[in-house]
Amino acid sequence: MKEAEIPGHFDGRGRVEFSLGGLEAGQSDTITAIGFEFGYDLAATEVPSRSTMRLVFVRNDSPTARQRAVQTQDRLRAGGPLLMAWAIRTPGAEQVVPQTLTAVEVASKRRGLAAYESNGVRGLVVLGALLSVGCLVLAWKLRHGPGAVVVPATLFAVALAVLAVLVPSLARRWYEKNRRLVDLYDQQRAGRVGPPPPPPGPTPGSPPGHFGGEG
Repeated sequence: MKEAEIPGHFDGRGRVEFSLGGLEAGQSDTITAIGFEFGYDLAATEVPSRSTMRLVFVRNDSPTARQRAVQTQDRLRAGGPLLMAWAIRTPGAEQVVPQTLTAVEVASKRRGLAAYESNGVRGLVVLGALLSVGCLVLAWKLRHGPGAVVVPATLFAVALAVLAVLVPSLARRWYEKNRRLVDLYDQQRAGRVGPPPPPPGPTPGSPPGHFGGEG
C-alpha cells in the first residue's frame, strides 16, 4: 500500500481496518501515525495468521482529536506535508538542542505503550524463568560431561534468571520514560505547551553584561 493511499481510508467513518500481509506489516507505524493525524486511535492489533496483521482504528470524537484532524486537512490543502517532525522540549530541562521526533517514531512508541498496558511483561518473565530452569536441569544432567557444555549452560541459566528479575523494573522505566515523552508530544502537538522562555535580557539602564535578577 502506498503512503498516499492511506489517508483516504480515514474518511470520517467510525471504524477503519487495515489487513497487512508480508512486508506490508512494516507500514503499521506509518498507518498509525497517519490515523492519529486524522483523529483516529488504534483500538486493536490482531494477528489472524502468521502472515497477516490487522489494525483496527476507531474515530476519536474528542475536541482535541477533531481539531487535530481539521489542522491536518488544512495543512494538506495548503501543500504541507502529511506527517511532520516535532522538536520536543522538556519543560525545565537544560537542552541545547531539543529532541526531534517524527510522527512515525511516536506512533511506534504509542503502540509499545498500548501493548505494555494491555499485557505487561509477565509472559517474558515466565518465559525467562522457565528457560533458566531448563538450562539448570540440562547442566545438572551433564554435570559429569565435558565442561565446554556444562559451564555455558550454567552461565546461561544464571543470566536468564537475572534477566527475569530485572525485566519488570527495566520495562517500567521504559514505560514511564516513553509515556512522558508521548504525553509531552501530544501536548505540544495540540499547542498546549510552548517552547521554553528565552534567557533574560539585560536590565534597562544596566551596564553591559549585567542581566536582570538579583545578583
